[in-house]
Amino acid sequence: MYHFTYSMVVAEGSQTTRAAEREVLLQSVELMEQAELAGAASREAIDAVYFVSRLWCHFIEDLGSPDNHLPNDIRARLISIGLFMIRRADSIRNGSETSFRGMIDITRTVAEGLK
Repeated sequence: MYHFTYSMVVAEGSQTTRAAEREVLLQSVELMEQAELAGAASREAIDAVYFVSRLWCHFIEDLGSPDNHLPNDIRARLISIGLFMIRRADSIRNGSETSFRGMIDITRTVAEGLK
């Protein structure tokens, strides 16, 4: 009986974590959409680049942790996505890219996967 209850708590905690991750991803989408409208040289773009970079650094750190229980192939794919997002954000920061559109689409897809 105790083991069953513990399993339910762990599952519920996992669902709560996924919901929080989804929310923060959608927050990053909102920031990137505002930046897309304001332009790559705007304050909104600076805020979005900073937020996205920190978010994906955090995700990559978590995905690389031995405590992360996602299957290795999913972890590897998400780390690859994270590295792409960080590189793309850096390209916007340094002016070699100007659009957030691809990053927005990818982030929405990842957020949908957390439903």
